[in-house]
Amino acid sequence: MKKTNLILLICLILYLTSLPFTAVYAKGHDMSGLACALLGWAEMDGGGIAWLANPLLFIGAFFLLLKQIKISAVLSLIAFGLTFCYLSVGEITVNEAGHKFPITGYGPGYFLWVASCFSLLIGNIILMKAPEKVQNPT
Repeated sequence: MKKTNLILLICLILYLTSLPFTAVYAKGHDMSGLACALLGWAEMDGGGIAWLANPLLFIGAFFLLLKQIKISAVLSLIAFGLTFCYLSVGEITVNEAGHKFPITGYGPGYFLWVASCFSLLIGNIILMKAPEKVQNPT
C-alpha cells in the first residue's frame, strides 16, 4: 500500500470513528461528533470557527491525492490549529430552538477528530521528509 493511501486511510478512519462518539459534554446534554460536524457551521461566532477544520481537512486530503504535499501540509496544519479553537468555546447550542448550555467537558469524539487532523499533518510531514526515489537509468 502506498504511503499516501495509508495516510488518507488512517485519517478517514479516525474521522469516521469520531462521529458516533460524544464530542462535547454540555450541562445536561451530550453532543455527538456527528451532530457537531453537521451543525457546527451554525456556531461560527466566537470559537465556532473551529468547524472550518472539517472542510480544510477534506480539501487537504484532496490535495494529498493530487500529490500536492506542501499545499496539503499547510491546509492540515491550519485544520489542526483550528481544532484547538473549540477549546475556547464556553457554551454550545444543543437544540434547534437555540438553547445554549455551558460546555463542561470534551469526549472521545473531539479527541478522535483532533487526531484525524493531526494524522494528516504528520503524514504530510513524513512524505515531505522522505527521500524521493531515485531511478537509475541503467
